[in-house]
Amino acid sequence: YANDVPCYIPSGRIRREGGYEGGGAMIYYDQPTELAAEVEGLIVDTVQRLMPHHYYSKTMLRDFPPPRSPEQSLKMMDLRPGVRIELVAAEPLVVDPVAFDWGPDGRLWVVERRDYPNGWGEAGPKSGRVVVLEDVDQDGKYDRSGVFADNLPFPTGLKVWRDGLLVTAAPDILWLQDNDGDGVADVREVLYSGFGEGNQQHRVNGLRWGIDNWLHVGNGDSNGVIRSARTGQKVDVSGRDLRIQPDTGALD
Repeated sequence: YANDVPCYIPSGRIRREGGYEGGGAMIYYDQPTELAAEVEGLIVDTVQRLMPHHYYSKTMLRDFPPPRSPEQSLKMMDLRPGVRIELVAAEPLVVDPVAFDWGPDGRLWVVERRDYPNGWGEAGPKSGRVVVLEDVDQDGKYDRSGVFADNLPFPTGLKVWRDGLLVTAAPDILWLQDNDGDGVADVREVLYSGFGEGNQQHRVNGLRWGIDNWLHVGNGDSNGVIRSARTGQKVDVSGRDLRIQPDTGALD
């Protein structure tokens, strides 16, 4: 494990929790089993012993404390003079956020990637989704959250667009719209398709304005031959990124 290839080295807590980084990742490095339970202690203890003695601490090897509350976390931040951090949203209003964008009305749209890294099983639904946060009492903090779209496969990015949303969720870039005003998307249209579904961390992402007046999209290195549903045009993005014009279906 030390001399072959780099790999995730989980802490004791993460190893007990399991999952991809906790043990399953080893199979992708052609190794026969997960790391030993004592690996964290061995590494931390060795590093400390290589440092001057007054750095050594037996408490370094104790288990992690429970998560702090949002208010406690704010107090732990060491800020420079003139810098202020304010809490606008925290669990349970938003969970596992990976991308967000504001609408012109001040609502905050968030991609929640709850299905990372392995989804909910081969036969089960994906749990990636888009939620919208609202500041009902106008006090500067979001206090209401609603699910706009769910069952999205490993979503990675979004952009408020016209009267709806664009969302990157390989193999597609989707257009989502709420036509009946109930706060839930009832239109889900594929605008571009063909993006590779490789490593969940390396999929299509982005949707950022460029100075050329196109939306720029990161390929993420999963590649693919991308097809515009509106024009039929195809582009091979292997080794390259992409730019799009959703209104017309153009891509380049």
